[in-house]
Amino acid sequence: MRTVIIVGTVVAGFTIAIFAARFHASLYGEFQPPGTLVEIPKNLMASDVAVLLKEKGIIKNTRLFLKVLNRNHTDRKLRSGIYEFSGKPYIYDVIQKLLKGEIAYIKLVFPEGITCHEIGRILEQENICSSSEFDEFVKKESLEGYLFPDTYKFPYGVSKEAVAKKMVERFWEIIQQIHPDATKLNQTELKKIVIIASIVEKEAEINSERPVIAGIFYNRLRKNMPLQSCATIKYVIGNKKILTMQDIKTRSPYNTYLHRGLPPGPICNPGKESLKAAINPAKTPYLFFVSKGDGTHYFSNTYSEHLSAKNYYITGDSFSDTEKKLP
Repeated sequence: MRTVIIVGTVVAGFTIAIFAARFHASLYGEFQPPGTLVEIPKNLMASDVAVLLKEKGIIKNTRLFLKVLNRNHTDRKLRSGIYEFSGKPYIYDVIQKLLKGEIAYIKLVFPEGITCHEIGRILEQENICSSSEFDEFVKKESLEGYLFPDTYKFPYGVSKEAVAKKMVERFWEIIQQIHPDATKLNQTELKKIVIIASIVEKEAEINSERPVIAGIFYNRLRKNMPLQSCATIKYVIGNKKILTMQDIKTRSPYNTYLHRGLPPGPICNPGKESLKAAINPAKTPYLFFVSKGDGTHYFSNTYSEHLSAKNYYITGDSFSDTEKKLP
């Protein structure tokens, strides 16, 4: 009899251990590679969410999933969206993630001086929209120059309109930090600042030179001298390192060698330091500058001095930075 009791106890203990092990295993989903995304559609019943999560391998125990929700009266509080999972998801963590709406975000990095076309290519790579769709959208809305370059987090499934809206909002945040009365600027004044800032962004490499280069462009505008910015031509023909004489003759309203005054619009989306330089340019007598080839520039008051600097720093039939004096 004693032997029977011992055997029975052992069997019962073994059975309980197996049950406990199985229950513990049911608390975890199948292994998910990093970046696994699962979309929970809107207006889905909790039971349907449980089935979806089990089909995706995120949970194994749908009964426990629903029991926890019902017990806490949260079965109608699951939030829709795209969620990211990795490893073996713990069922209670999954529930909390869906209750809190901790949806997955995509990180987008837009460097200073990026063009709208380049932004569109990034959005296309992230399957947000096609590059051509974004080109058409920003052209229609005249957004070049106003999409502030920064690092952003957007929820998966974000639209191109939402991306642009966030970037424009950031632009206004930054420009009001620089110019508290920015909202009082009329459209013409603001556009002039952004155009100058966009050219400065492409011409300058170090922040200390940005106000000086901005001051030079304002000086040339006051004297009715063409800006002669290589960056404005590159905006049209592509980002060539060195422009040839043939490039300088490119027919375009953006060609500031052929046309006096400002180009029709910004040539990129400038960063904070370039906007700051365009709003607060340095008071300088300089009218010319030429690249030294190391990221800095040589600044000149006169054309003859500029020619000497050009001959020293540049050779060959090429153009660089307010280099030729046009009539």
